[in-house]
Amino acid sequence: MLRSLAVAALVLASGHAFAQEATFRLKNATGYPIGQLAVSPTQLNFWGPNFLKAPALKPGEVREISYKAPTDYCMGDLKVSFADDGAPAVWQYLNLCALQKIALHYDRASGITSARYDE
Repeated sequence: MLRSLAVAALVLASGHAFAQEATFRLKNATGYPIGQLAVSPTQLNFWGPNFLKAPALKPGEVREISYKAPTDYCMGDLKVSFADDGAPAVWQYLNLCALQKIALHYDRASGITSARYDE
């Protein structure tokens, strides 16, 4: 636990110092309106700020997303908070350095998330 906190602190400190503007196209294939989107280094659950601007991203919509991407790691997780107050969902082990377009899929009944990079 202490090691994870130390790593998170280092990532936070270095992430702000070494961040660059990144953009990708996000397709909401979850079936639910997305209200917030945050990123964390994979498995650290150290979520940054919401980088999805209002209004909520409706099911089926595609939007270009811009955010400050850290340059000290590529593998990250995306966390979505839904505008309909459903439980948040997480997509893990995404290559943020190569991310250009992604469709997020979600089965709320099972909690299973999946993503496609070619949509």
